[in-house]
Amino acid sequence: MKRVLLGIDGNCGFALLGANLQEGEVEFVEVPPADGSRSLAERQSWAATQAYRRLQKRLDEQFLYILDQSHPRSC
Repeated sequence: MKRVLLGIDGNCGFALLGANLQEGEVEFVEVPPADGSRSLAERQSWAATQAYRRLQKRLDEQFLYILDQSHPRSC
């Protein structure tokens, strides 16, 4: 099964399928602004997850995922 890389780039969460932006498929979702109810890490995680879901829907496939070191939940 193919793997998607989830991470944060600037003010967007991303989901990347492939080696890089030029050769792969990618979705970006803007991190929502602060509203006092969620931390930055929670908002970044949400954006990356939404990008992952959009990519799956657009390509009509299911993927495994791994977290880039830019993702707030990466170890």
